[in-house]
Amino acid sequence: MIIKEKEFFDFVFERQLLWYNRFCLNKPSCSWTSNLTLKTYKFCNCYRELDKGTKYIIEKLKNIKDRKVIFQNIVFYRFFNKFHLYEELNIQIIKKWDYQTTQQLISKFDSLRQKTSIFNDAYLISGNKTKEPKHVFIIKNLERYFNKYLKKQITDIDNSNTPEESIAIIKSIPQVGDFLAYEIWTDLTYFDFFKQKWTDNDFVNVGPGAKWGLELIYGKRLNKTTQLEKLNYLYKHQKEYLDKIRKNNLFWRDINYQDGFTNSPYLSLRNIEHSLCEFRKYLRLKKGKGKKRYYK
Repeated sequence: MIIKEKEFFDFVFERQLLWYNRFCLNKPSCSWTSNLTLKTYKFCNCYRELDKGTKYIIEKLKNIKDRKVIFQNIVFYRFFNKFHLYEELNIQIIKKWDYQTTQQLISKFDSLRQKTSIFNDAYLISGNKTKEPKHVFIIKNLERYFNKYLKKQITDIDNSNTPEESIAIIKSIPQVGDFLAYEIWTDLTYFDFFKQKWTDNDFVNVGPGAKWGLELIYGKRLNKTTQLEKLNYLYKHQKEYLDKIRKNNLFWRDINYQDGFTNSPYLSLRNIEHSLCEFRKYLRLKKGKGKKRYYK
């Protein structure tokens, strides 16, 4: 047993226990966790689908059956990644994207940005080389792209042989880079969008944060192949670690998210990657390093 592997899964357990105490047992905030670092700083949930922005778009689109509508709304939402985006703009789910829709969205965003930020800085967006405001550039590009390529893009995704091929197609959307494409792809798995039945257990892209987390666990630099090997190892062996942990007379079987989309009651491949990024942040904050985002 590698000590840092155990520490990683101890972190996963503690973070999930915090969620369980808060949302399932409805405990007061002083009782959510005894871990000083988790109590002081802000960390994402171990399950990506529990983060409020992801829960928001899942709930927003849960009754939509039209795959074109699901696709264009997920793409639109992830460009801004803003909780309660539709309510703040006072708009409905976008079912048809035409010139009138574009003008309405631009006007709504112009008004909204007078009061608050219209982008979430957690998401990276490819550059805008024009003098137009970023939101105007994005909205106009989406109108042009969806009107010309939406149907073909979904057909091409349906004909993809691997998740990597389908992500490459998503990247053909203007301003969508590697990071955003993978986020959009993961969201689509929650709606059974892929005819190939892909889930967030079928593909993982090791982002910079997860890479650093893996290198902290194993104490050395890892190339891309080794990163995937180590991540898959953690995924396959998580049961061995998590089932041994007990806290406050609770086990993983008690505190896991029972409505998780895949690999219940354990973490999906995507959620292991997601948690590695948070673990890296956790280790640095324990040492007083890194960007301090305090929990309020």
